[in-house]
Amino acid sequence: MVYRGPSKDCLPCRKRKLRCDLRKDGCGQCLRAGISCFGYRDANDLVFRDQTRSVQRKVLASKATTAPLQFGALKLKRAALPHAGSLPPQVQVAWNVRARHDFFAHYVSGLSRSYDIILPALYEKARPGDHLSASVDATSLAFLANRQPSCSAELFRLAAEHYIVALRRINAALSNHQLASSDSTLQSVLLLDHYEKMMGRDAKSEAPWVAHLNGALALIKARGYDDMTRSEVSRKLAKRLFTTLLISCHIAYTRIPEGVIELGRRLDVFQDEDDAKWRLSKTNQRMINFRIDVAEGNLSNGQIIATAKSLGDAYLEIEETSSRRWHPRHVVASEEDPANRPLIFGDHYDVYKDHYTTQVRNTIRVMHLQLQFYIQTYLEDDGSDEFIRTLSESLIHTEAYAEDICAAVPQFLLPHAHPGNSTPFAPIQTLKCGILLPALFTAGSASKNPDLRVWAINTMKYIAASGNLLLATKAARMLEEQPERDFRFVYAKMGWYSFTS
Repeated sequence: MVYRGPSKDCLPCRKRKLRCDLRKDGCGQCLRAGISCFGYRDANDLVFRDQTRSVQRKVLASKATTAPLQFGALKLKRAALPHAGSLPPQVQVAWNVRARHDFFAHYVSGLSRSYDIILPALYEKARPGDHLSASVDATSLAFLANRQPSCSAELFRLAAEHYIVALRRINAALSNHQLASSDSTLQSVLLLDHYEKMMGRDAKSEAPWVAHLNGALALIKARGYDDMTRSEVSRKLAKRLFTTLLISCHIAYTRIPEGVIELGRRLDVFQDEDDAKWRLSKTNQRMINFRIDVAEGNLSNGQIIATAKSLGDAYLEIEETSSRRWHPRHVVASEEDPANRPLIFGDHYDVYKDHYTTQVRNTIRVMHLQLQFYIQTYLEDDGSDEFIRTLSESLIHTEAYAEDICAAVPQFLLPHAHPGNSTPFAPIQTLKCGILLPALFTAGSASKNPDLRVWAINTMKYIAASGNLLLATKAARMLEEQPERDFRFVYAKMGWYSFTS
């Protein structure tokens, strides 16, 4: 019998040109060599296809062509052909191996790429079962559980079990001075923070949003800021910790600790002046503490208005001085198929270079919308022309930012707008649309235009139906019933930070 299919061997064995033993608990070759196994290929890629009939037909065709008169019409005996039931069973890959495969595919080389350099460099040196390997397994299983509804109960159970193991391994590593100050331990703690973000989505509870990050910050302080900026990997870890802590503080409504601010100062000297994302992070730092000052009553109404305008100018400067690749291509709605018209709000939609750019631009727009809310809320009506002008400008800005968010949505819905789009949605398309939900909710909530809100709700329902995405249904219901909900609550409830961070 002749079979054709890709090698089942793990990546390290394929690279080292060794025969992989395909053990369910990890490759024996990798174990003996003291390197970490990245897992075997996805089960769907490992189905060998029976090519016997095809090969036999080719042989018969060849014989019939070269000597048709000698052999005549050859007939193949049925007994020589295999039954479908005699095919070998599909290779069963352990859940943790498949989870690692999917996790690396998404966060190293896929949509997120937030671990594209850091994790592979550290994971390659990890040993099977150590604190980093255990943290990867726990986080990978949590990631897979959120993307496999049919098996989620079993996967969540496995993820929780691996999480407990990872905690024990990290605690053991912390008792060792050399391991406690290593990049691998800091990466492990950040991974467990990632686990918490995927598993816990309650913005009212501060603990899951800052617990592990506070531990990571303590590790950095123990190592010393100078040591954290000595190597490229350490700097990238520190930068990731900084940006992740900012998001966590924003969701948990917590003032940014001085240690985080100091970490940002130390990292400033290593950042390119044209790094728009870093400038955005530093502006977000100001924004987060501003929100806390407002909540705690530390600012007068006049100070709130002045600070909101100052922050708005800072966000505008980032956009205006950013690379040309940040700017979208406008597509006129009238040029679209009438059947697609309901998926477009207004007279055009925008196509950006990539999903990352769309996400960053929408983050800035969400911040703008929050700032306009503060201006409209705390602007004192003294009957002056200045009051009327400021309020009018703020309302105009609000609608413009909300419309810009809506214009960024159709590029991920329309089948022809992107090569990967389809109806029903492909998995990656569903993920991209899901990531849009918090921004789309904010646009629908902030806008005073009832048509825009209705469009946002209907678009969320379309995403839910086309992408089989329950979260989109929940977001649409929240926008219908509780449009005043704070962005941070929706952001946490959607859980999409976990998939793009």
